[in-house]
Amino acid sequence: MKQTLSLYRPALAIILFSLFGLNGCSNHSQDNIVQWPTDKACNLHQESCTAEKDGAKVTLKISPHPIPIARPLGIEVDIENLDVQKVELDITGINMYMGYNRVTLTPASPTRYIGTSMLAFCTNQTMNWQVTLMIHQKDGMQIQIPYTLETNNRK
Repeated sequence: MKQTLSLYRPALAIILFSLFGLNGCSNHSQDNIVQWPTDKACNLHQESCTAEKDGAKVTLKISPHPIPIARPLGIEVDIENLDVQKVELDITGINMYMGYNRVTLTPASPTRYIGTSMLAFCTNQTMNWQVTLMIHQKDGMQIQIPYTLETNNRK
């Protein structure tokens, strides 16, 4: 009897995982996320970037300019006409996985959020990044504003 049960344990584990473990892959949590379009014309190496939608305005500034690799970065976000609960900045490597890099910004005023982050050093000569502002609103909605950034470790 014990041998029979041990034969079925892997199958039972797979069935239970399928029923309960894969539930986290559903898209129902994405219903409260609104993604604003990427402003591909804006160059974070040279300037602040402003996104606007439905009367709301969000400006992201990363300093110093140009944005260095493996050095502390100052992050400033100014927000107009949104009821903000929390602001996060997520940095993701596009052409190479660079690990988890998300920081929660600190409110400096009701409309300004600040913090620090860093771009990880990469052995690729050219690295492409997606920098995403994640604005959590008090009504449970989240606005995501993606920006693209390219760095070159040979410059």
